Amino acid sequence: MYNRLWMLAVLSIALGSVSQAADTAGCDPQLTYALRHCERVIGSLRPYKSGELRVFASDGSEYTVAQAQWMKQQLALVAQACVDGQVGDAARRLAEVQQMLVSHHHSL
Repeated sequence: MYNRLWMLAVLSIALGSVSQAADTAGCDPQLTYALRHCERVIGSLRPYKSGELRVFASDGSEYTVAQAQWMKQQLALVAQACVDGQVGDAARRLAEVQQMLVSHHHSL
């Protein structure tokens, strides 16, 4: 039963990524590339245990749960702005997310 729920969650995430890729067609390729990079890092933010206050990204950076949720919401708004043809708004929001990613990134 647990495996079925896990596979369902993975499948829904994969389908969401494919549909979101089609949604960013209104933005230029450079913005879309930057969005995909942010999605990979932010998509890796998952708590190891329920109720954790801090989450870690695949690049080793650390965020609060609220910061992680904010970044995920901003990426969704970036994708929507691309669909709506609001490239300026999409670029501004993505720059804010990128700034947070850079400020939390720990060099190895």
